[in-house]
Amino acid sequence: MIRHSSITPKFGSELDRGQQIKNFSDQEITALNQLAAERGVIVARDQDMDMNEQAAFAHRLGTPLESPVNKEDIPPELLVIKANENSKKVAGQGWHSDVSSAAEPPGLSMLRMEVVPESGGDTLFANMCEAFGTLSTEMQNFLKGLHARHDPRGHYLYLSGAKKLEELPSAIHPVVRTHPATGKKSLYVNNGFVGKIVELSEPESSALLKMLYDHVAYSVNIQCRVNWEPNTVVFWDNRIVQHYAAFDYAGSTRKGYRVTIKGEAPTL
Repeated sequence: MIRHSSITPKFGSELDRGQQIKNFSDQEITALNQLAAERGVIVARDQDMDMNEQAAFAHRLGTPLESPVNKEDIPPELLVIKANENSKKVAGQGWHSDVSSAAEPPGLSMLRMEVVPESGGDTLFANMCEAFGTLSTEMQNFLKGLHARHDPRGHYLYLSGAKKLEELPSAIHPVVRTHPATGKKSLYVNNGFVGKIVELSEPESSALLKMLYDHVAYSVNIQCRVNWEPNTVVFWDNRIVQHYAAFDYAGSTRKGYRVTIKGEAPTL
């Protein structure tokens, strides 16, 4: 079965080196999905995988989202993640959950990095189960009755220029959701997509969201950090994880390919 060790006691796991995920059996793929649901973040090093193999692997994980703007030699299942010596900003800066404005937001994301800077370029991850669990009982109960409007301002199709913002729909999701595979409850609002708490006034919503975003950003005990090496693959479960791409490598090149697997409508 899958061999792995913990990144932190409660959050994140790294597969033992020597395991090639593209050769996993169906049983091991099921175990990988379950491990991501339980641990949030899975790191696999030294993966011998190209673009076409990653695209094929995506279909073993579930139903991948497709990008309509890829060049002909890049499979539609992949989203190019890149920065070079001229980049002034990069995708993923700021805490967020991938494409949470979708009616059925992503479950698993998979990022395979081919080119990394000599140093820097880490990705930080935050455990949203712990973010919810470390709030007071009174706050937890209050949040369970709320819903948030997720706007597509961080949507990859809008950012790529494939769609206009008004062409992409918003979605309303519960502020607290339950993971279908584990039954765990997690905080489900993020600064990349959420526009407003539906049941609150604008000032109330802004104040509450700021408190929750600060809670995520500054609670270092609920976070882990992944240092990239060439041919590293990282999986994260967007139902229970937010992430932040550190852009501390200006002037260097970083390139990889992300797969995003369709999830389900969030429910409490």
